Amino acid sequence: MGLYMLVYLGILSHENMQIEGFWFYLFLGVFEAAVIHYAVAKIFGPLLFGRGWCGYACWTAMILDLFPYKVPQQSRKKIGYIKYIVFAVSLLFVGALFVFHVADLDKIMFWCFIIGNVLYYAVGIVLAFAFQDNRAFCKYICPITVFLKPASYYALLRVKNDSDKCISCGKCKKVCPMNVDVADNSRKRLNGTECILCLKCIDECPEKSLYL
Repeated sequence: MGLYMLVYLGILSHENMQIEGFWFYLFLGVFEAAVIHYAVAKIFGPLLFGRGWCGYACWTAMILDLFPYKVPQQSRKKIGYIKYIVFAVSLLFVGALFVFHVADLDKIMFWCFIIGNVLYYAVGIVLAFAFQDNRAFCKYICPITVFLKPASYYALLRVKNDSDKCISCGKCKKVCPMNVDVADNSRKRLNGTECILCLKCIDECPEKSLYL
């Protein structure tokens, strides 16, 4: 899925599938692939499956997950505000293109897609090694999480814990790539909206108290 979005739609079909492409087509009033994708995978879809897209189909994460730090080796950093800055910059950038009537917008969007992906991969790889965490980019930089967070809070499909079986061993938290407090059933649990449904916690649980 990631390769289809990146290579076929993005590179071969010249459709910007990054967040700036979503703003671009939205401002044009055109129901293109990017708008459909964001609506299904990142705005309304998460009401059903949370951040499952991030776990199985993200073309940035498909590369970052190849690195050795599948389980975070360091404590979480307090720099999550960066993703909101990136989100705002993408919106202001595309808005400025329309306000100032910049020509060749299709070509600009294509190069934004290429350059944007190169930057995403570069930053993601640097952060993965710097923080010893493959998913550092997802936690601190990715602007898409601004869309995902509200809907994911109400996701129907989520990991739950049978407290009668749970022995509070903490193994689920240790293997979680997103630092989610999996054992807590509350929707307000620590990093609860960041669960990517990788199901590593369910596999690791010795008492099989975790389930979808």
